[in-house]
Amino acid sequence: MPSFVTESSVEVADGVSLRVLRAGSGPRLLLLPGWTCSADFFVHQLTELADRFDVIAIDPRGQGGSSKPLTGNTFAQRGDDLAALVDALGLDRFALLGWSFGVLDVLSYVRRHGTNRVERLVLVDETPKVPADPANPAEWGEAPLRHDGIVSLLRAAFDDRLGFWTDYAGYMIGSDAAPADIERIVELGMQTPEHVAMASLADGTTSDYSAEATAASSAVPTLFLAREDWAEDARIWVNTAMPDSEFDTIPLHLAFATHPAEFNERIKHFLA
Repeated sequence: MPSFVTESSVEVADGVSLRVLRAGSGPRLLLLPGWTCSADFFVHQLTELADRFDVIAIDPRGQGGSSKPLTGNTFAQRGDDLAALVDALGLDRFALLGWSFGVLDVLSYVRRHGTNRVERLVLVDETPKVPADPANPAEWGEAPLRHDGIVSLLRAAFDDRLGFWTDYAGYMIGSDAAPADIERIVELGMQTPEHVAMASLADGTTSDYSAEATAASSAVPTLFLAREDWAEDARIWVNTAMPDSEFDTIPLHLAFATHPAEFNERIKHFLA
């Protein structure tokens, strides 16, 4: 991180503080990272969008440099954490961007606190309803409700979290990624302790925020970005469940890091 990106710790509950990275000035843009990830993943947004926005990237409870309590490691609680953070920072209006499981943080906030303060939503590459019935063509999810879906996903993470995360890091960033980049992803992801990682993974893979996605997208301008390898299914679901939203594709799950110029231009265009 360059020196102009500030780092602070903001208390959101008794004994729980969130690490916040911030840069720039202008309209507020809050960034929520994915499972076990930290605000550091958004380095290209903190540095390259700061000329136009007040960019605020957050380590959710249990992740990165934030507090790692034994309890409260659910998306319901993290929605409340986000609301407390917004109050503590005195933010009246802001745009919310959630990436991967950060989409669930964003939609949990919407479920519990509404959209009165939210100007725009950006949901990046995560299904609002994570478990899906493979027999129902209308459903789109990340963890199919069958033995080789949710069960195998959880089992892989329980049995060898480091191996699971290393493999997934390679998938997120692409097969031609430099080993040092994959090592950095693994390093940041493994900052999350086991009890937080598994609690939030189990919660996330059994969560359904599709109603919130539908309601929010009809209330505020919403952009949904999906990676190309499942974009066809994503587009069908979004067009049906979130018909008022914009839809676009990104090349990889970590496109905001691998293709930052294109990603940032798309965000600027939408937020404008």
